[in-house]
Amino acid sequence: MLGYQKKYVGVLVFFMSMLFSEGTQSIHQRLRDNIINHTSDFNTYNTRNEEDLIEYIQSTMDSHMVPGLSVSIVKGDQIVWGQNFGYANIDEDILVDSNTMFILSSVSKTITATALMQLWENGLFNLDDDIDEYLPFDVDHPDFPLFPITFKMLLSHTSGINDNWSVMTYYDGDSELELEYYLEQYLTPGGEFYGSNSSYTNSQPGTNFRYSNNGAALIGLLVEQISNQSFSEYCYNYIFEPLGMNNAFWFLSEIEDLDQVALPYNLSGGNGDNCYDIGCGVYVSNNPCFCDDACVYYNDCCSDYEDVCGENGTGSGGVTFSPYNHYGYSDWPSGQLRASSNDLAKFMAAFINGGEYNGNRILDEDTLELMKTIHYPQVESSQGLIWYYKNSNGRTLFGHNGGDLGSLTEMFISFDENIGVVVLSNSSNYNAVINIENALFSYAEENEFFDSGDINFDYQVNILDVILLVNIILGLDTTSAVADINQDGLINVVDIVQLVNIILG
Repeated sequence: MLGYQKKYVGVLVFFMSMLFSEGTQSIHQRLRDNIINHTSDFNTYNTRNEEDLIEYIQSTMDSHMVPGLSVSIVKGDQIVWGQNFGYANIDEDILVDSNTMFILSSVSKTITATALMQLWENGLFNLDDDIDEYLPFDVDHPDFPLFPITFKMLLSHTSGINDNWSVMTYYDGDSELELEYYLEQYLTPGGEFYGSNSSYTNSQPGTNFRYSNNGAALIGLLVEQISNQSFSEYCYNYIFEPLGMNNAFWFLSEIEDLDQVALPYNLSGGNGDNCYDIGCGVYVSNNPCFCDDACVYYNDCCSDYEDVCGENGTGSGGVTFSPYNHYGYSDWPSGQLRASSNDLAKFMAAFINGGEYNGNRILDEDTLELMKTIHYPQVESSQGLIWYYKNSNGRTLFGHNGGDLGSLTEMFISFDENIGVVVLSNSSNYNAVINIENALFSYAEENEFFDSGDINFDYQVNILDVILLVNIILGLDTTSAVADINQDGLINVVDIVQLVNIILG
């Protein structure tokens, strides 16, 4: 039986490994993928077989040194497939399972935007309103003080708010600072973290695209101010609880068992001038020998790649996994959410199905269309309201990705096929994650999935399936193998009871 076919069915920076080497790069990881038209064709997956898919994912993880991974597929309005691979904690021998939470990094922004748009639906503000009207302090561009920053600008990354990474601290655990304090000190003159040339760009608000984590954090603060409750509580009450996202938390302090959270890992290689010594798939900044898929694709790899790191090679050299501590940051609504792939898939399913999942609505369909609209096409032609478009292997996808210390995440939807894919990892190998994402889309396109209990094959398990099952038992309809819910070889009242239990959760 496939993955979840039981009770629970299942930016502008290139995130290749080189961006995550220690001591040589600035920390700019919470930015979205800049390869909007990325085509990952160096490892094309085109099989319909589930066993082959699993083998492909495992081999990709092995060759790219990915410690842990969790994936989910949504098709129609149901989570139809999911699997977990590798380790959440290598030293403690803790495997990734269905409850394992990963830091979502910038994918978190899609939750943040959804919370704000819920308040917009309630008529509490207009998208073209000046955000100063809703904040306890003014946010004004120092070079263009007469031009207001609007909600729409924040949601489209055209506000002129910049990320100054020199003051965007990573903490061991949750941030020590309150969200309001941090943002006021970052965005207002004289603030502890303020810089007239670093907190803002040199462009007039609304005229230039600049991906901004602090802008997304400001969206979280606006939710607090408008709703009169903490942002984390708001998300729980109006997003997580309605969707049944039981493993989704903004703060480490909210999580009872941190063993359920995948440790983020840094991958480091050995020294040398060949792929084996360095380690396959590891980028070393001071060495021209690049041994990952991108290098093969661009014919920019050391001469012994095929012998040592290629399909028949063994070289993993001196590669080591070094765990980061669980961390947090003060702009936490921009990337700090931790969730399981199954829970994130529930959220994604709501976007595929007009704002509703499992009978619970979080947004109106018209609101989703507004979020999918490109509001500043002359500034950035792929950017909706936080969510954005990318082209990948001939598909037009809508969603968001995320990258952070020891984290790479993807959540994208193909509306043409009504398919969504979630990939969460505790490593920073972009090529591995994007290849696996494309494989999952191909697999979902080529296969039909039905839940246990989805007797009428409409991608829903509900009272209609009960009625059909009763008719089958009474001999009024053709017997179907999937009607044998408990798989005991009989179709009877016991199957009705189990089907009702599935519907009731």
